[in-house]
Amino acid sequence: MTKTLTSLVRVTAVLVGFLALWAAPVAAQDVMAEVRTWDGQSWRIAQPSLEVFYTIPAPHQGGGPDPYTAGPSGNTSGGQVGTGSAALPVISGSVGSMQNYFQGGPEPRQGHRQADYITVRRGGVERQIPLASIASLTFARYLVPSTLPAFYVNRHFRYTATVVLTDGSRVEADSINLGTLVLRGQTASGRLDLPWEEIQFVSFQR
Repeated sequence: MTKTLTSLVRVTAVLVGFLALWAAPVAAQDVMAEVRTWDGQSWRIAQPSLEVFYTIPAPHQGGGPDPYTAGPSGNTSGGQVGTGSAALPVISGSVGSMQNYFQGGPEPRQGHRQADYITVRRGGVERQIPLASIASLTFARYLVPSTLPAFYVNRHFRYTATVVLTDGSRVEADSINLGTLVLRGQTASGRLDLPWEEIQFVSFQR
C-alpha cells in the first residue's frame, strides 16, 4: 500500500511539472492591448505584436550579372549602415543588363518581421526599449510647416512620445519615428493592423 501511494505521488508530481511547463508559454503569450487612434476609434486586441515591414528585391533574371546586388566581380558591394545592418546595394553593370532588370524583372516581394524593441530619442541620445518592458505608449504630434501642396500638409507631423515602463518609470522622447512599424493583433472581428502614425495611445496588460 505504501509503495502504491509513493508511486502515485511521484506520478502526480511529474504531471504537475509537465502542466507547469506547458502553461508557462501560454501565460507568457496571454497579452492584451488597449489602443486608441487619433480619429477616436478604440480597440481591445489580443496577441499584440509590433511588425516591421520591408521590401525584398526580386531575384535577377537574365544572363548577365545582377546590376542591383553585384559589382563587376560578382560580389555584393556597398557600405554598412550602422552595426549589424546589411550592405547598401550598388547599381552597376551594362546598360542592357540594367534595362533587363528594371523593365523585365518580377515585382519585389514584401516581407515582415516581429520587432522586439522600439527606439526613442531625447536630446540626440537614442534608447532602445524592449516591448516586454512597455506598459503604455502615448504619442503627441505637432504639425510641421511645409512648402508642399496643401493636400500633403496634414501628413507632415513631428512626433514625441511618453513611454511608461512596467517598473513604473517613464521615458520622455522628444523625437520618435518608427518607420514602417505596425501594431498587429486579434479582435473579435478578425486581425487588426495599425500603422504607428495612426495610434495615439496603447497600453499592454500582461
